Amino acid sequence: MKRIVSALAVLLLLFSAALADGGDTYPVYYPYGQDAGYNAWWIIPDSDSRLLTEAELWRYTRETLRYIRNEILARAGYAFETPKFYNYFNAKPWYIAGGYGTDRKLSQTAWDNITTVKSVEKAMDKAGTQNPGGIDITTIIQYQDQAGGFGSQLNWGNSRGVGNGLTAAESDPAREQYGGNLYAGDYARSAYGFTADYIIPDSDSRELTEAELWGYTRETLRYIRNEILARHGYAFTQEKFASYFGAFAWYVPGGYDDSLLSGTEWRNISLIKKTEKAMDDMGTGNLGGLDITQIEYSRRGLYF
Repeated sequence: MKRIVSALAVLLLLFSAALADGGDTYPVYYPYGQDAGYNAWWIIPDSDSRLLTEAELWRYTRETLRYIRNEILARAGYAFETPKFYNYFNAKPWYIAGGYGTDRKLSQTAWDNITTVKSVEKAMDKAGTQNPGGIDITTIIQYQDQAGGFGSQLNWGNSRGVGNGLTAAESDPAREQYGGNLYAGDYARSAYGFTADYIIPDSDSRELTEAELWGYTRETLRYIRNEILARHGYAFTQEKFASYFGAFAWYVPGGYDDSLLSGTEWRNISLIKKTEKAMDDMGTGNLGGLDITQIEYSRRGLYF
């Protein structure tokens, strides 16, 4: 028992050091008598770039293999409709649901690994075993949670868009019940930069990315796009935009000219329109993203 307690203490120290290092991934491996490759964010960190073997896969339980196989799909934005998978992967900072099979595709190595995992799953089923001696997903979740909540406890609220499954809102009944934004408050505080005056304060000087734009609802993107125009005095004819921007001291309607916008601003407008079209083509309002109403509630001190 003392040996087990000591081993757990060492593992926690390793996790703490890895987290403090601030790297993108945490290459912490657990010595369960064999080299299990899961860490704070991944079960098998390199399952997208290295061919797995049947021998190493037999080190996991039958249930864990399902998570390993779905982890490969999750890398490419698969939107899970099974709550246990949706919740598990939604706890990972790297997971962004949406675009699976279109703009985000699997490599041949990833497909080969999925085939290998399925082969081992089939072998276990044929043998009538759940492989109880293997490393179970509950153990992995336990240590990922101890490392910072990456197993299941911390929900980053970052799922959005439509994958090959359901929409982000439909994938989680609780999220759907609360308008698709149950965790958006926590995610907004940690990942979004909106202030009392701007949704994206530096959209006039920094080139935005498509990935970050998928973090907002379809409706919010319209405000983000018009915010760029509003900086230069665009006079809005639609009441909702005129009223929204009219509430800010920095907004002075009049004198707008296309030539006032920088190249960065035009590229951002083009990218926003591209993302809006992608959402329209998918038939989604992207309810898992941060909505303009939440931003407004936040500014009024009513939500976050």
